[in-house]
Amino acid sequence: MLTEFQKYIAKEKLFTQKHKLLVAVSGGNDSMALCELLKEGGFNFSVAHCNFTLRGAESDADASFVEGYCLRNKIKYFYNSFDTAAWAKKNKVSTQMAARELRYEWFEQLIKKNKFDHLLTAHHLNDNIETFFINLLRGSGINGLKGIEPKNGKKVRPLLFATREQIEKYIRAKGIIYREDSSNKEDKYLRNKLRHYLVPELKTMNPSIEQTMASELEILRQVNNIVRSEIEKKKKAIAIVKKDLCKIDIEKLKKSGAPELFLYEIVKDYGFNSMQTASICEAMDGLTGKMFFSETHQLVKDRKHLLIRDKSEVEEEEVGIFKKTDKIKDPLKLDISYYKIKKGEPVRVPSLKNVAYLDADKLKFPMKVTRWQNGDRFVPLGVWHSKKLSDFFVSEKMSLFDKDNQWILRNKEAIVWVIGRRIDDRFKITKDTKNVCIIELKDEA
Repeated sequence: MLTEFQKYIAKEKLFTQKHKLLVAVSGGNDSMALCELLKEGGFNFSVAHCNFTLRGAESDADASFVEGYCLRNKIKYFYNSFDTAAWAKKNKVSTQMAARELRYEWFEQLIKKNKFDHLLTAHHLNDNIETFFINLLRGSGINGLKGIEPKNGKKVRPLLFATREQIEKYIRAKGIIYREDSSNKEDKYLRNKLRHYLVPELKTMNPSIEQTMASELEILRQVNNIVRSEIEKKKKAIAIVKKDLCKIDIEKLKKSGAPELFLYEIVKDYGFNSMQTASICEAMDGLTGKMFFSETHQLVKDRKHLLIRDKSEVEEEEVGIFKKTDKIKDPLKLDISYYKIKKGEPVRVPSLKNVAYLDADKLKFPMKVTRWQNGDRFVPLGVWHSKKLSDFFVSEKMSLFDKDNQWILRNKEAIVWVIGRRIDDRFKITKDTKNVCIIELKDEA
């Protein structure tokens, strides 16, 4: 077992005896086997144990066991306990997810503070097989089908070559004492159901299922690396991300050869799942305005694009501008200044969308900056009649998100400026203008 362990570490270039390692140890047979192999191999490692306080005295006994092992073997020991159930309830996540987030956050703190090179976990081949089926059942795309990576950043899994049976054989041969987690026998967790029922059933069909799966997972891992490279190229060609907006070109997506695959690879980063991706694909040829929601983001089908933004970006705000106001900073940045036209001075108004030159004497304070509303009308500069703001947006070819994000400068009931786009003709500078108000929209970046 030690020879295979060392060969796997060398083959995958996981770490060397010069590296400072932190090992996540539960006290179970897998993590205790990993500790013994590291000891045998002469590696420099410390141990970190998490008490999730989910099994009462049993959890406390696990902690004492791991601490005793470290004391006897003069291994540096780190310990932390968490009220996992309370944290899960507060953050509205499953107990398993809470335990994962709590432990990895703590591990990262330990790594940073103590300058560890790698974090080792005792995931083995059977864990990898179970993870494959979990991802398959939940729908994770091709990235999930490669299973667990031997190395991902600082996280390293040096036992992925070994089956559960091989580890148990090593434990027995070495007389290694370990703790049995009673929750491993419960069938309420999906992983345990796969472990207790699916994998044994597959083994009756193929007695060498672990070796077969190990070979297939390695092929999938290599295929995934090739596919990932192509996907990243396509994503850059199909989607443009600016600030908090992701803009997906529908026509380019359709011509990509695998629209649903590439769409999923883009939208999964915004919390959308594979089932939603299929529905979004179906909606691409439908009417404009169809919306989809993940926990954090909103996706809208526009005329030529799929648009994604953070749901928190949809805001209802109103800001007053008074006669002495020279600047506003939120929700957008405006600089305001005034000047008096000297007698005989020619008036030149630059054609800039981000600057409004207004006849100050026609303004009535306080003015307001608000979102646009259905039914709003104004007289666009250069036009002799009023126009619905919604029709103006269409002529400007504005997306649904652009419309939602559009700010309006209002003067009592009248619109003075569709900010950053067009002023109202009634407030323009004329030959009779004596006082000018200049309002400039500043770049938020």
